[in-house]
Amino acid sequence: MQQGFVYPKNLIPSYSCPLCGSGRMSPNLENGLSRKTGESVSLGKMDYWEESFLKEILRIDIACTNDECKEVGVLVMKGELYAPDENQPEAEILYSPIYINPPPLLFPQDDVIPEAITKLMKEAFLLFWVDPASCGNKTRVAVEALLDDQNVDKEKRNKNGVNQLNKWGQPEIFSLHARLGKFSKRSPIHARCVDALYSIKWLGNESSHAGNPIHQSVVYKAVMIFGDVLNCLYKGVSLPDEIIHSIERINFWYAPGKDKSYPKK
Repeated sequence: MQQGFVYPKNLIPSYSCPLCGSGRMSPNLENGLSRKTGESVSLGKMDYWEESFLKEILRIDIACTNDECKEVGVLVMKGELYAPDENQPEAEILYSPIYINPPPLLFPQDDVIPEAITKLMKEAFLLFWVDPASCGNKTRVAVEALLDDQNVDKEKRNKNGVNQLNKWGQPEIFSLHARLGKFSKRSPIHARCVDALYSIKWLGNESSHAGNPIHQSVVYKAVMIFGDVLNCLYKGVSLPDEIIHSIERINFWYAPGKDKSYPKK
């Protein structure tokens, strides 16, 4: 199951079970439930195309193929009627996921990653299919959890190590931007990771503003960037070269004051 893909009903794929890791979450297409809206028409004899002629919501039970796991879940797909073209001579309904539980792991959740971070990202993986903006927000929260685990100061203290209090008598905290700045000074590797994490911060900021469009494809890049940073910090894996394009694309959409020229690979 991949972001941005559509599937014929008979080719809706299974995916690796996020609980056991050895089985596949397989759809039971025979017992699927569907609800159609719009008017079903034959497009083959028409010289124009209207996508609104037919839509469908398809609910499918899914289950892990590993007999020792047997995890069950549900997959909800949105089906839309696609016009015939040179590759598809007949009109066809193609499906894309809008809800998956348990969700596919967009990147592996290794044991070396702190539990607080993996918990947040599993929640983000579920939100990814339902509400990309909420997924962006949750990933930003995971960045905060990463800094907590890396012992980056969160609360402001005076020279004697005593918490500074705001006018309400609560500890003053550093902004995420300031914490990332502190983290970047540890080493050149940390600085590269922080460049990536800043882009997630910008996306998270925009995700919290009602009415701002949040594109699922950009959220996907942010999630995968975070996975690359985790691999770098906890597993010693170098950041991939292509991460630069992903960072630039997120910054193009959401970072304030950036040059609004679309990034090129």
